[in-house]
Amino acid sequence: MKGIRPRQRITQTDWAGYLARRADHAQDDMLARFFQARLPAPDTPIADVPMVALDMETTGLDERRHAIVSIGLVHFTLARIPLATRRYWVVKPPRPLEESSVAYHHITHSEVDHAPDLDLILETLLDELAGRLVVVHFRNIERPFLDAAVKARRG
Repeated sequence: MKGIRPRQRITQTDWAGYLARRADHAQDDMLARFFQARLPAPDTPIADVPMVALDMETTGLDERRHAIVSIGLVHFTLARIPLATRRYWVVKPPRPLEESSVAYHHITHSEVDHAPDLDLILETLLDELAGRLVVVHFRNIERPFLDAAVKARRG
């Protein structure tokens, strides 16, 4: 597919080293804490793995030209979905909304006018994701958008 860049595959056995290296090189304490969070051991039964479903709405499909406008997440395991822990944020994108994106995600100009910048919710968001297996609809959307947004705000 056009616009989708291949990512380096990380095998199961080198995740701990990868995350430790990211924590060591993080220039932001919040990011270092996120990368230091322990993931479940590789032999943990999937039924016992803490997971979080993450969904974003964006102003388009190219993280270099578009931005995140909302983020929702729900913690779960295979046995339970505690809806009381769900979170949802509308965030102000750095560029104005286009009518075509409003028609798609139904987030209005007035909603983003009063919304915080992603930076104001970023610590809470990363705390909610840390140490959990993140489940997304299509990682080639969520991952690059979140990566670009965090880099723009925290380096």
